[in-house]
Amino acid sequence: MATRPQPKLLAQGKPRMLGGATRGWRVRLYAPGSGTNTYQVYFRAPAGEGEPWKRVLRRASSEVEARKIFAQAEAALDTEQATPVGADVRASRTIRMLGEEYIRDSLERGKQPRTMEQRVSRLNAHIVPTIGDVPVAKWRVEHSRKVMEKGSRTLFSQRGREDLRGQLAAMRKLAWRLGWLDRSIDPLDGLEISRANVLHGATAQYVDPRLRPETRQVRAMAAAADLLCGPEGTDPLMTRLPLLGTKIRVAGFGGLRLGEQNALRAIDVFFDRGYVHVNGAWIAPRGEAGFRGPVKNHSLHEVPLPRSLMHGELLPRVKELLGLPAGASLQQVVNAQEGERQRRASLAAREKDKSLAWWNYPVPPEDELWLFIDTVTGVPVKPEMHNARWHRVRAWVEENDPDNAWPRTIVYRNLRHHAATRWFHEELGEPWEVVAQYLGDKLTTVLNHYVRAGEDALRDSVTKLAER
Repeated sequence: MATRPQPKLLAQGKPRMLGGATRGWRVRLYAPGSGTNTYQVYFRAPAGEGEPWKRVLRRASSEVEARKIFAQAEAALDTEQATPVGADVRASRTIRMLGEEYIRDSLERGKQPRTMEQRVSRLNAHIVPTIGDVPVAKWRVEHSRKVMEKGSRTLFSQRGREDLRGQLAAMRKLAWRLGWLDRSIDPLDGLEISRANVLHGATAQYVDPRLRPETRQVRAMAAAADLLCGPEGTDPLMTRLPLLGTKIRVAGFGGLRLGEQNALRAIDVFFDRGYVHVNGAWIAPRGEAGFRGPVKNHSLHEVPLPRSLMHGELLPRVKELLGLPAGASLQQVVNAQEGERQRRASLAAREKDKSLAWWNYPVPPEDELWLFIDTVTGVPVKPEMHNARWHRVRAWVEENDPDNAWPRTIVYRNLRHHAATRWFHEELGEPWEVVAQYLGDKLTTVLNHYVRAGEDALRDSVTKLAER
């Protein structure tokens, strides 16, 4: 009887004594034998935690794929990482499963609830319905193009399409890190999206000066909010936010983000130093109770505010929150504030979490000393309600003070742009490095948003030509 020919050995790895072996063994790659057309890679791997190692066979339909498995097994054994899995496991690792891993990874990295909502929304609306069943190992650029084509039918802004492509890129990076996708494969290579036109010398993040409100417009909007939301207001929906005008001034002359404005408390205002300490943000996930979380980028910063705003509007509110009489002196207020800070610092020192201090010691939202609240709930307003009231104020200004009306393209967030450019940089003459500190941003971010190369030279040329 003829003996069956043995498959040809194509490659073998270094000798190993892993897994309690009594004699050395190697990773081996064999060519297809008789009666089969598949390449075979043999190696040893642990069957489970605490269990002895077993011999493992991985098959491949081509020599190129087989040599990749061989190289992966060698690298995994060298670095004590997971060894290559079987074809059945690779087939089960779909884009849908990768999306779940991406969301889990984002949560573990401490991403904010609003960021998580956006990532889940893009995943459920565009990515999973289009390529959810595609194995990650077979993810290619044509699949990514299908996702972008679907997104282009509902995402009309350039930013929205860029965010969708950015999420695909993040999932690709995670797939590489998990070993679900070979690093030699780039499913976004060649995927292009239409680029937005930008002014020469500006970045894609540049904020057009026309979208930065004038100081007169900020003052007009705040005055209208005082009228509509103050004690003389007649609309109960507006009077639920009694200090909306003050809040607009804090945004327009301090540059705080909406979450940072909402999170301001009586102990965060330093009247004797002329600034507010920005150390947290009010986070209100959809359908869930709000809470005070960390400031963006975990960057604590101080923001100076006009004395008229500090003493004329914030001081009476702080007196009320601290239970002081309306006629209390400034020193009495400062003493009461410092006493409350010291009380919280003492409580924080008793906690196991050594990262706690006076400014982030947890207090139930209903017991916190919020500057700006919704009078019905007693806690900071949800962004949706805030924006609805903002648009009503904007409409009132448009009708009753048309010379200071806000274009519809300028939204509440653009108050931050006014603070950065019109107020801090132009009015106060602060350099961009200082503006970045006040905003709690990196200098490069601020420059990308507000500075265009050659803008000063252009302005000088226009002035010279106007005289000819």
